[in-house]
Amino acid sequence: MEFQNEIVQPIRCQKCRFNLFNYGDVLDSHGNGIENTTSTRDSCSTEVWYLPEDKLPSWIKSNIESGDWIKGKVSCPKCQFRIGSYNFVSGMKCKCRSHVLPPIHIVKSKVDIIQSPVSLQIIQK
Repeated sequence: MEFQNEIVQPIRCQKCRFNLFNYGDVLDSHGNGIENTTSTRDSCSTEVWYLPEDKLPSWIKSNIESGDWIKGKVSCPKCQFRIGSYNFVSGMKCKCRSHVLPPIHIVKSKVDIIQSPVSLQIIQK
């Protein structure tokens, strides 16, 4: 068994401070990982982040499944504060029209990033 340290920056609900997901899980409008909280290099949208379907927390998956994977709102599982939405129907493109947007988006102004990274030990088998 091997231990590896990983820096984790949790993203929290702005209203109740519940840890929603990790900063490393979000993408910009062109599907690139976000390098830091101030840079939106080569991205069309600066108001929202996107979550890839393969990195969704279980609470978002159950939210989407209750909406039959069509359209709906993403709310904090603890306080029900709306933090984003999803749309698997339209396949919208970004402002520059060169990339199809991921279907799940989170509004930046509805969440907080914890700036001081926390060290987390991960067990690798």
